[in-house]
Amino acid sequence: MLKILILEDNPEELRRLTDYLVRFSADEPGFQFTLETYGKGMAFLDNYRRDADIVFLDIRLPDMLGIDVARHIRSIDENVMIIFVTSLTQYAIDGYSVEAFDYILKPVQYPSFSSKLRRAMREISYHEPELWLDLRDKEGGKRIAAGSITYIESSGHDLFFHTGDGVIRQWGTLLKYEELLSGLHFVRCHTSFLVNLKYVQAVRKEEIAVNGEVIPVSRPKRKDFLAAFAQYKGGSL
Repeated sequence: MLKILILEDNPEELRRLTDYLVRFSADEPGFQFTLETYGKGMAFLDNYRRDADIVFLDIRLPDMLGIDVARHIRSIDENVMIIFVTSLTQYAIDGYSVEAFDYILKPVQYPSFSSKLRRAMREISYHEPELWLDLRDKEGGKRIAAGSITYIESSGHDLFFHTGDGVIRQWGTLLKYEELLSGLHFVRCHTSFLVNLKYVQAVRKEEIAVNGEVIPVSRPKRKDFLAAFAQYKGGSL
């Protein structure tokens, strides 16, 4: 069951997209969906819960540009598939900056709609199930893929989740996330560091390079860490 959101202020275009989804579900027996629709960008963002699979996003809205809505979505949700719906191809090009999946030109025609939705479904099916973490920092909630975390650092009662897009700080224990991420190639190299082996670039005597950063390896953890890293390299590359 896919969760689909539509942000479209034109009632006729919204009805067209909704009708096409119903028609597509009749054409594709395996396609099931729930739907939420919005006419304004702020209302959409106020109700966004980071649990959608596909968003059909109008570029021109009464209160803001769809590309700005997309930027906000992408800042808190790396996973959702964004498909722009627009009559202006020059705006659709901006979709690359927010990793949009595709765009559809208005007035939307069913062959184009069904083709792109079918391709989106294939793309979703190709991806292995991903573990997503809902974290909160001083700027609000963020949903991040566990696979995007390079390492987690513990300091006092705070945890620092390092990703390619920055660091998210929140309260918690490293043990909790060590257990949660145990099947995803996260290994302790130190009492205070849990590392994603995917991003380890080099292992030295007392430190390792992780995605361009250097973090310590403790003597008690070194042997087990090296064994886990060797197994990962041998088994996954």
